Amino acid sequence: MDAHVTDDRFDRGLRRRELARRLVAHDARTQTISELTALTHHQLSTLRQRWRVTQETRHRGPSPTSFSVLLSSMRTRSEASALTVICRVLNAIPLSNRKSNRKSLSAMEVGERLCEVFEIYSAYLPQSKFEFDHLMLLAQGLARGDVIAVGNCTICRATILIDLLATRPHVCSHCLQNIQGSSSRVTRAENTEHSNTSNEDVGCVQAEFF
Repeated sequence: MDAHVTDDRFDRGLRRRELARRLVAHDARTQTISELTALTHHQLSTLRQRWRVTQETRHRGPSPTSFSVLLSSMRTRSEASALTVICRVLNAIPLSNRKSNRKSLSAMEVGERLCEVFEIYSAYLPQSKFEFDHLMLLAQGLARGDVIAVGNCTICRATILIDLLATRPHVCSHCLQNIQGSSSRVTRAENTEHSNTSNEDVGCVQAEFF
């Protein structure tokens, strides 16, 4: 067998195990790790034992598939938007079937770049509750482009994650809070004015009878 071919296979094997180690460190689920590394569940179990990973530290169950987890609150939307920007900078979003001038990435290359994205974001915001599996779901959803997509806030033009199935305006969480705050202030002002008018009417009635 050609020595060059043997070396390539050995290098790919090392890359797979190194990627698996990073994914395990990021608490990625077994399904996600297997999808990105092509390692079997048995191989991953053996590696976890070798790395002394305890069962208590693992995320159990299947990887998330519903995009609602990315759109559930203003905070998660904001974090998903920030991660989307980093994904675009590092070209970590896998290509869909649509035409593109960019070379298609292998699953292992996608995994390595997503690890970089997650590590950068975790260093910047260590208290974040965003899981690696959520990042994987985000990248897959952006690649498909049928439920979520990258867009811009219609007010400040900031990059945001857009729910393509929703009818609500495409605004960032900051602008949405400002809008809601303004609406609350207007409502309070109207209620105060209505209350003052009512008190004046009561005063007039009382003056007339007394």
